[in-house]
Amino acid sequence: MNDLITRYADRIGCEGPLEPTRAHLRRIHEAHLYRVPFENFSMHRNAERGLTDEVLHEVIVEGRRGGICFETGRMMERLLDACGFAYGIRLGSGCDPHPTPATHQVFVVELDGERLLFDIGYGARGPRGVLPLVDGAELAHPALSTRVRLDRASGAPVWTVSVKEHAVGAADWQDIYRFVDVPAGELDLEMAHFYTTSSPHSLLNRHKVASIPTADGRVSVRDGHLTVVADGRSTTTPITEAAELQEAVGRHFGLAVSPRDLGLER
Repeated sequence: MNDLITRYADRIGCEGPLEPTRAHLRRIHEAHLYRVPFENFSMHRNAERGLTDEVLHEVIVEGRRGGICFETGRMMERLLDACGFAYGIRLGSGCDPHPTPATHQVFVVELDGERLLFDIGYGARGPRGVLPLVDGAELAHPALSTRVRLDRASGAPVWTVSVKEHAVGAADWQDIYRFVDVPAGELDLEMAHFYTTSSPHSLLNRHKVASIPTADGRVSVRDGHLTVVADGRSTTTPITEAAELQEAVGRHFGLAVSPRDLGLER
């Protein structure tokens, strides 16, 4: 195991032998999800430098930053490889708040004859764990539960991923993304990443965001607005001062981000 993998495992607090077991897959998912925030504050600079192992190691491991799904997903690929997991990559299309192109990277892990959805790149409203790709399968969690549905009407199998956010008292399931169950190649990922960072229609190209789940809710920042979901309540606070937003981002996400990257300076 090389130094990159060792230090990434340390970064997410993943201890013990790296082995292809269901228990370890769950530990990896939880370790990353609660320690590495989804964030796009340096997305354009990362894209300009290229998503190489060296760049992502510098940003996510040494710089203790987060990233979008293509950035954190590349690091997770290396860890899954080191553990010996068999997996494929899929590209999902967002459903919320409106349909998007296929620009969300997820993993399908094959283990003990079962296929499992493994998603660490959606942010705080993404799956809180690993769940079987079985029609109607649900993963219950006190803050946010996840469900998958299978649709074969179009020929190729299409999975829809839905969540029910108990932390805000949601009564209904909400679709967050869907994906065609066909492997995505490296060129597919490159094109999806290019759209995400370059298209004027890309939500991540239009907004500065960060999010991370908590045991009973989530915390997020969107264009200078801080939202904290906890104790059954959702509170959003606008923050206009650079120093205050830097402090909030550091306190809630553990990130050191410049005012320019936060979108407060042009």
